[in-house]
Amino acid sequence: MPFFRLRRGWLWSVALLAGLLIAAPVPASADQKEDKKQKEKVSKEQKQEAEALVKLVDEAMKGQPAPADFTLGWRNDFMKSRDLSVYVPFTLSIDPSAINSRSLGMYLRVVAKTPPPAAPATKEAGTETKAAPAPPLFAFEDIHLVELKDPVKGQPYRFSRAIQVRGGEYDVYLAVRERKLGKNQKPKVTVHKQTLAVPDYANGQLTTSTVIVADAVEPLAAGLSPEEQLEKPYTIGTAQITPATDDQFAKNQDLNLIFFIYNPTLKEKKPDLTVEYKFHRKTAEGEKYFNKTEPTKLSAETLPPTFDLDAGFQLSAPLSVPLALFPEGDYRLEIEITDNFAQKKLTREVFFTVLGP
Repeated sequence: MPFFRLRRGWLWSVALLAGLLIAAPVPASADQKEDKKQKEKVSKEQKQEAEALVKLVDEAMKGQPAPADFTLGWRNDFMKSRDLSVYVPFTLSIDPSAINSRSLGMYLRVVAKTPPPAAPATKEAGTETKAAPAPPLFAFEDIHLVELKDPVKGQPYRFSRAIQVRGGEYDVYLAVRERKLGKNQKPKVTVHKQTLAVPDYANGQLTTSTVIVADAVEPLAAGLSPEEQLEKPYTIGTAQITPATDDQFAKNQDLNLIFFIYNPTLKEKKPDLTVEYKFHRKTAEGEKYFNKTEPTKLSAETLPPTFDLDAGFQLSAPLSVPLALFPEGDYRLEIEITDNFAQKKLTREVFFTVLGP
């Protein structure tokens, strides 16, 4: 079915983790008191971890030399949120040989290159003028305590999280430090800076999310809890997306793509879109047309009667193509999306390689 429905509230609010595990004062048995002491100890450690990581980013933003004991790989995607902000799931990768512990603390800070303007001061009848509240210092920040899972042999450690911001230009600061080391081991730490150009999905123009090349897109029986969603940010409603780790595929694999279409022209709450996939192969003589799929129609005739973007439905034309008949080599996939009501057209491109036996 060429759409996914997103449950209401599929994006969660985030908060700094430090201090959240402190137990409330209640009458306690000896075991409960011991449990409370342990939780307070854990919370204290988390707070200390948070303070150390925040300090690292503060210093980096002031231009001081930043530690770089290991390298962080970064990739991200963009999707429209219900409140017109942008949901940005991202994946970090780390060479297993570069670190000594699978337990990491991570502090994330997102800073707008152009800070939002301050709100005007207000004055009500018979009262003094009140200064407007200062805009937030940062567009987004969060702290995570991460336990890395076994990677595929020969692959780096990977873990995913997400941020949520308005469209615009940002600097992302990541401070990552090892935890749970031996008594005399010094933790490795790195501060990574990433520039992020976030698209504006609130301008009403026909556009799309990032085109995600996926190893799999699997339906779930139910949506995830906020805690589960935190660790699996590529789960959209009840669709669990596993992004591909690179753009190279064996002939016995499928090419799986998923993306969402935003701001189409509507008539009676229904769009009229045509999506076409055209494959081009790169050869010694230059690029040559290879093949295409049948066009996908997204309209009142093909969408369910209950389809309503305001109710949380998403427009998508996911693709899954077996690569067995693709000769080995490099390809460019052109995705052409036509808004038939508005007579507008846009294209997206995906580049991939089919490997030989």
